[in-house]
Amino acid sequence: MKAFLKRWFKRSVICLTILAIGLVVFIAVTPQGKTTFHTILFVSEVLELPVKAQSWFTDRPIRKEISYPIPNGQGIADIYHLPDSKPKAAVLLFLGANAAGRDDPSVVLLGNALSRAGIVTMFHWSPTMALENNIDTEEIENLVWAFSHLQSQPYVDPDRVGIGGFCVGASFALIAASDTRIAREVSFVNAFGPYYNAEDLLIQAASRTRYYRTSVEPWNPDRLTLSVLANEITKVLPDSDDRQLLNDVFVHGNQASEQDIAGLSKQGLLGYNLLRGVSSRDEARELFLELPKEFHDELEAVSPKAHISNLSSTVLILHDQDDNLVPSSESRRLFEKLSESENEVRYTELMTFDHVRPTTRGSIKELSVEGYKLFRHMYSILRIAN
Repeated sequence: MKAFLKRWFKRSVICLTILAIGLVVFIAVTPQGKTTFHTILFVSEVLELPVKAQSWFTDRPIRKEISYPIPNGQGIADIYHLPDSKPKAAVLLFLGANAAGRDDPSVVLLGNALSRAGIVTMFHWSPTMALENNIDTEEIENLVWAFSHLQSQPYVDPDRVGIGGFCVGASFALIAASDTRIAREVSFVNAFGPYYNAEDLLIQAASRTRYYRTSVEPWNPDRLTLSVLANEITKVLPDSDDRQLLNDVFVHGNQASEQDIAGLSKQGLLGYNLLRGVSSRDEARELFLELPKEFHDELEAVSPKAHISNLSSTVLILHDQDDNLVPSSESRRLFEKLSESENEVRYTELMTFDHVRPTTRGSIKELSVEGYKLFRHMYSILRIAN
């Protein structure tokens, strides 16, 4: 018996040694192994897990502010990259309306984690959208210029550059990536929580429902969503008193008196009712159609629906299932439309995010399942990049 146990132990050690060597070779030599390794490290870094091992295997990234030409002046961005001079894959990211600040811990964490995973990361900052809950159509053009600037950096491989964004920034990234000047240069688009059609987003917010195919569910839009939509509506209202009241109520959260509401013009009351909420989608659509053509034109200009026919890149879409800023039904419609094209497209729906931020809600089993979904999504990106 003792001899048997000795032989069993010896064989077990040999098998484990062979497996360990095989694993090391797989990680060190094969592209799939390297990508798997970096993806595991990235996911453990961005999720709220106790072990964060990226820094054990890579140098500390460099973070620096850069400026670059845009049509109406100079753009500002932060770039994160490893200190070596070897050209690497890169991604241009746009955080969109009311974005977290440049020194927000989540932003810094993401920049460092992506750069440690082998992707030079550039955050394009918008002074009009970052702090004013606003949508600035000029930022789409600015993203095109920012992408070209990133491509030209000596530490970037120009053939492996993608673009991505979060929420409104994700939709803007999709539109910029569809621009014919850069469409064939964009390696991938990563859209986290985008809307597909701004008109549908407004109608879902106004009717307090989200809908997908024949399914209609109650939906309570976040105050930030109403704030952004209020800023869009007030742009086209000719009466300054209307603009002031809608801004006070839906941007600053103040209460309006019956006298204030009675003093609104017809256009102002349309906007007020849309933002306050109506009883049905049909009513919301009727009110929407009565708003000025200028408003309709702007919503079309910032809707991926009107632009994505020019996309040439792989598209990866990620959305929080219970997102209160943009309903996940918008990403589902985007995925369906792109699936009809020749683009390679993947859609992942998660339940462990609060809009675009990871949370620790759910059981261990649920977190494991959701973590694996995030792993698969990021593996696709890192595989393209590496």
